Parts: sequence; structure tokens; C-alpha cells
Amino acid sequence: MSSIQSILLGLIQGFTEFLPISSSAHLILLRPILGLGEPDLWFDVFLHGGTLLAVLLFMIPQYSRLWRKPVLIGQILIATLPAAAFGILLESTIENLIRNSYGLISTLLILVGIIFLLVKERGNKQLEDMAWGEALLIGIAQALALFPGVSRSGITLLIALLLGFRRKDAVLFSFFLSITTIGGTFVRGFLELQSAGRLSMNMVLPGFIASFLSGLLACYFLLRIVETRDLRPFGYYRILFGASVFIYFLFIL
Repeated sequence: MSSIQSILLGLIQGFTEFLPISSSAHLILLRPILGLGEPDLWFDVFLHGGTLLAVLLFMIPQYSRLWRKPVLIGQILIATLPAAAFGILLESTIENLIRNSYGLISTLLILVGIIFLLVKERGNKQLEDMAWGEALLIGIAQALALFPGVSRSGITLLIALLLGFRRKDAVLFSFFLSITTIGGTFVRGFLELQSAGRLSMNMVLPGFIASFLSGLLACYFLLRIVETRDLRPFGYYRILFGASVFIYFLFIL
């Protein structure tokens, strides 16, 4: 792996981890298109470390909300459990079934993109108004992101909006969930590194820095977008990207 490939993968991971456009779909679909090689556990762990650091720093101004209402911490943990459980039980099965199904991944990108065009903000509830059942429902929805093309941030945003939360608060809850979800992925990957081949730090470090900086930018960009408009720009992007890669793999590759 070259430094350029490392940076490109870091940028893809960082931008798509927090924007509701599916990081797993982008990494799976763009690797063969851009010639970025096969996934590597050692490298992927560092990419997740970069995005984890980005969201931890970005959310610093929001931590006071957790101190004012500690029940939110419990609700974030409850919302994390379904994805963790489904991940342990089904991640390998889903990966084997769908990882190379480029047409199916593209279709999921398009279908969820269409939903983005239809779902709008329908209430003004804040994080502090969240009920335990709502947190669990968002967490169950998050588990669907095991399917590449769904998007963890995308599905949690959609469900939160349907439950009547303001767009900004829906995004912030998604960011809080990403801390526990990405953190769990990072820790699990780190524990598995003993059996993985290691890459040179000269290759890993550029990707880590790229994922960190692009992750910070993606968090800022998403929050700014939802404060001024709805999720439709992401819906249009998902449809365009999904259709483009579908055509590419159908007729070109």
C-alpha cells in the first residue's frame, strides 16, 4: 500500500463515516474502482481510531448535556446494544453474503436515498425528551447498518426524525452513538490485531491523519447542513452514486 492509497482510504472512511451515505458501501465499491487493494485489519483499526478521535473532539461542547441529564448516557448505551449483539452474531454471515454483491449494495444506496427524499422533520423534540423505548428503537434500526449501503448515521437519523426529534438533535444523538459504536469496533479490532499482519507506520499514519481530519470536517458539514436544510441533498447523492456504480459494475468492470 502506498501513502497515496492510505490517504485516499482515510479520506473515504472519514467523510463517509458520519455523513449518511454509508462508509462500508463506499469502501467496498471504491476499492476495486480506484485500485485500492484488499481490506487490512491493521489498517482498518487505525482508520476507525482516526474517526473515533474526530467525533470525540467534535462532541466536546455537547458533553455538558450528558452531565445535566445522565439518563442520556444510559439511553446511548441501550441504543448501542442491538448493533453490538447483531454484529457479534451476524456480521461474518452478512459479510460473506453481501460484501461482493455490488449490485445489491448499490440498490440499498438508492433505496435509502429515496427514503431520504420523503422523510422530513416532523417534531421539535430534543435529546432530553428521549424515552427509553425510542432509544432502543433507534438502536435496533442502527443494527440494519450491518448491511453495506444502509448507513449507520443515515438510518439513525431517519428513525429519530420519524420519532419527532429536531434534525440537529437527531444528528447529535447519531454522533453520540458513533462514539460507542466506533469505539467498540476499534477495541474489538485492536484485540484481534495479534493475528493480523502489520503494515509500516509510514503507510498507516497518513490514513489515520486523513480519516481524523476528514471525520472532523464531515461532522461539521453534516451539522451545518441539517441546521439549514433537510436530508434531501444526501438522498440525491446516494441515488446518483448508487446508480453510477451499479452501471459501472454492470457494464464496465
